[in-house]
Amino acid sequence: MLNARERFWKFANYEPIDYLPYWGDWVGPAERWRCEGCPIPPELPEGNQRRWFIDYFGFEGIFSAFWGEQRVPVNISAFPGFKPVVYEETASHIVYLSGNGAVVKQFKDEHGSLHSTQWLKYPIESRMDWEAYRDSQLNPDDAGRYPDEAAWSALKQQWANRDYVISIDGGSFYGFIRDWVGVEGASMMLFDDPALIHEIVDYLAEFYIRVLHRALDEVEIDFAMFWEDMCYKAGPLVSPNMFREYFLPGYKKVTAFLVNHGVKLSWVDCDGNIEALIPLWLEGGVRGFYPLEVASDMDINKLQAQYGQQILTWGNVDKRMLIAGKGAIDTEIARLKPAVARGGFIPLVDHGVPDDVPYAHYLYYLEQRKRLTGYPG
Repeated sequence: MLNARERFWKFANYEPIDYLPYWGDWVGPAERWRCEGCPIPPELPEGNQRRWFIDYFGFEGIFSAFWGEQRVPVNISAFPGFKPVVYEETASHIVYLSGNGAVVKQFKDEHGSLHSTQWLKYPIESRMDWEAYRDSQLNPDDAGRYPDEAAWSALKQQWANRDYVISIDGGSFYGFIRDWVGVEGASMMLFDDPALIHEIVDYLAEFYIRVLHRALDEVEIDFAMFWEDMCYKAGPLVSPNMFREYFLPGYKKVTAFLVNHGVKLSWVDCDGNIEALIPLWLEGGVRGFYPLEVASDMDINKLQAQYGQQILTWGNVDKRMLIAGKGAIDTEIARLKPAVARGGFIPLVDHGVPDDVPYAHYLYYLEQRKRLTGYPG
């Protein structure tokens, strides 16, 4: 029988396999599921729940940029970050300084794990702000971007003879700029100061390469994962022409570096409808796409008809169908059956599993997904 790493690479190369990689969804409503019979230890810290879900359900991993498992823990974000400061707290909300320097208003909701958030102020509003942010938070040589030497050595030893895949963060271009200046700020900057957008993207590309160089020299890594979230329900937040001019050069530079150092596969996490940008990501060296949100009219069958074996994908299981129940789940699984048969696609919930998915519905979905993907358990 193939091991998980061998199976993944046969999947990625569109070769025959025994069953699809058994990856985990971005679970889940832990408090609700615990009350409904899922044996999550009550003392388990929230930060350890993902690892527990992987072990309990037997997943081969839960993959994402910046927090996935198994993932090489190299920090390519703002570092050392900003110490949180609470400016205001009421029964309904809290206003605080976040780790990336934005002032946010987060609304409290005791009945779920997701909280509505309003961004009140961004850390970059001018070129001077960018230069200060770059110098204080984006030093590629900061030792804190890697685990300490003992931990890093132990990880390398652990990965040396592994039978599972590991990922590394590839970076973000529009996504980070959006976090630092806001959607409106980024939109205005593209017109008012396009030279600054070019400067930031150029810096980020070199920054990612310098930070990642050591990891790629010392570890055999399976794939890189980029993050953008630059689309909404109807399409991208920037035009394809703008993507080509401002962001494509950064992708080309980083993915060429990755390929030259043995990482031949890159994925991008972008919510919303990404259809208009897929050709540009492909040109930029990105071949994998997720989560393919059905509510944004993403359809894996349509994408496969258009791109064939040029792309790899995961996601596209409509999260709303898990709420609706068994009949809706059966219909969704039937919709995805042709896509699974064509290859290059792992059906997973198209983003985080919502709080209003009952545990029994999730278990039923997992069983049907196993049948669909040939999983032997």
